[in-house]
Amino acid sequence: MQRTRTTIVAVAGLSVAALIGGATPAVAIGATAYINPVDPAALAQTLVGPGVAISNVTYVGDPVSAGSFSGGAASVGFDAGVTLGSGDIADTVGPTNDAPGTETLVGTGGDADLTALAGFPTYDAAVMEFDFTVPAGATTIYFRYTFGSEEYNEFVNTEFNDTFAFYVNGVNCAVVPDPAIPGGTLPVTVNSVNNGNPGGDPTPTNPALYRDNTATPNPFPTELDGLTIPLTCMAPVDPNITNHMKLAIADASDLRLDSAVFIEAGSLSITPPAGSGKVTGGGRLDLADGAVTFGTTVIRDEQGLRGNLQVNDHRTGDKFHGSDVLAFSQSGNEATWSGDGRFNGEDGYSFEVTVVDNRNGNSAKKGAPDTVSIVITDDTGAVVWSLDPAVQLLKGNIVVHQ
Repeated sequence: MQRTRTTIVAVAGLSVAALIGGATPAVAIGATAYINPVDPAALAQTLVGPGVAISNVTYVGDPVSAGSFSGGAASVGFDAGVTLGSGDIADTVGPTNDAPGTETLVGTGGDADLTALAGFPTYDAAVMEFDFTVPAGATTIYFRYTFGSEEYNEFVNTEFNDTFAFYVNGVNCAVVPDPAIPGGTLPVTVNSVNNGNPGGDPTPTNPALYRDNTATPNPFPTELDGLTIPLTCMAPVDPNITNHMKLAIADASDLRLDSAVFIEAGSLSITPPAGSGKVTGGGRLDLADGAVTFGTTVIRDEQGLRGNLQVNDHRTGDKFHGSDVLAFSQSGNEATWSGDGRFNGEDGYSFEVTVVDNRNGNSAKKGAPDTVSIVITDDTGAVVWSLDPAVQLLKGNIVVHQ
């Protein structure tokens, strides 16, 4: 596919300061973006919030592809933070979207991890990495971000699938639901969050997470043609080791039409954002007359509620798969959620799960064991299967992320 090039640099509205390699803090004054030297360690420190300490910061990429920003509340959904781009970050600045295709061909190489994630070759990568530690008892790291791109909307559902990732201990936490697989996820890319391609494949993917910026007048004061809503990464961490973070973004299939990701200042924290929650885990329940195995994940964040529940009763052969989570509550180390699913291959059933994480995420056999209660009902409300009252989980682990 051939693409034409339009290059424009706007410097008003959202203010940015690029990473040049010195040790002077970035500054952005008024409505003009001032490009001043920024040390990578100081840039990464901008992200740090409660309970996190970072070290060994590295950056690979063109200096103009990383920096700090301010004045972003009306465009990216939060005021300040760090931005990484697949071109010159100054190109993202508003106050208006003056051109359908803004780009700076910085000419850096791609990133192997992003190439595997996007499914296409990558170019113009910007990669920041650092080690971090969390205090005893911490099980989860959180941070907020917004992704935007000039690939929207005309190159949605094509090979120009610009992508980024946030790898925590090697696992990407920047994901959204996969509409094709109940309970599945997709990495955040141009093709996984959009409202379709008006000139090509019109199929939207996760449109509720997408904000179009091509209308006149532009809804959001940035040069980017489209953006996600602010999203939250939630990733498991180990308080007993030095954890590792890799933040990366790149163009896909060619060097044209840049993308950027904005990460909120101070949001890299062990404290969940207000209104969020997460439970993961499972195991084997050895009952008097046989065993039951189960596994579950449930997440509540800006994307809404999502999750799954798998139950296999090895005594009776009963099986349940729940993939539609409708309600969730969490208080301290206890969580309850409910939804719909299939019992022995048939639709029309509902479930409710209550867990207590008595080991604070620790699978070692010390202290009181975790407990789980599961009740499955049919469309009349009659109970067809249950573990109620709650059963102790002696082989496995439940983590109520706090």
